[in-house]
Amino acid sequence: MSVEIYELPESEQENCEPFECALVGQIHGERPVFVTLEISSADAKYASLSLSFKEPLLMPTFWQEISPEISDDEELSRELGGNAWEKVLPEAIWKKLNVFLGKEVNLTVEAMFSIERKEIPQDSLVSSMIGLRTVAGEEQFLLTGAQFAVRGFPDDTVSWYLKPGTSNRTVSGQLIRQRSEQFSAESLSDAIQILQTRFNQVIRAQSNLKTHAIA
Repeated sequence: MSVEIYELPESEQENCEPFECALVGQIHGERPVFVTLEISSADAKYASLSLSFKEPLLMPTFWQEISPEISDDEELSRELGGNAWEKVLPEAIWKKLNVFLGKEVNLTVEAMFSIERKEIPQDSLVSSMIGLRTVAGEEQFLLTGAQFAVRGFPDDTVSWYLKPGTSNRTVSGQLIRQRSEQFSAESLSDAIQILQTRFNQVIRAQSNLKTHAIA
């Protein structure tokens, strides 16, 4: 999952300062989660947060932008990247985000998912759409993915597709939540809850749409 927080107006986002610091922490558990934070400056005009089961990239984004020739050299990136990331406890990362509290920000939360088709109910929206087909000329086309917009939230989307190379056994996709709001301690948890609800609605909830599925 990735989170972007802009304190700047959208028209000025391309001109924001480069990242100034990069933090990485680890949430321990049955399956450890790596948390990274890159923040633009002491004024905190922009921040990029990620949570992933995979270890972070060898080098933070700002190093890649400043020295692309280093990021292309995997051995050198591995040697320098460990020094670029400052290892901290996850609590220190959440504390860094406090600089946005009470400020109007543009918040974007993107969550990726991958799930086996056998785990998806056959009467769910995704299952009922797989295999929708049409004919154009002499060829037949089958639906293997789609993107939904959310009414009332024009920038929010839910997309899914049959992952190539899995013999149609795996469904992958992403959910995006974008909005301008006054940043609070609940901003991230609220956004994640909304994405979780939408995931369940599309992947797990019963649908009235019926069609044949791909074998």
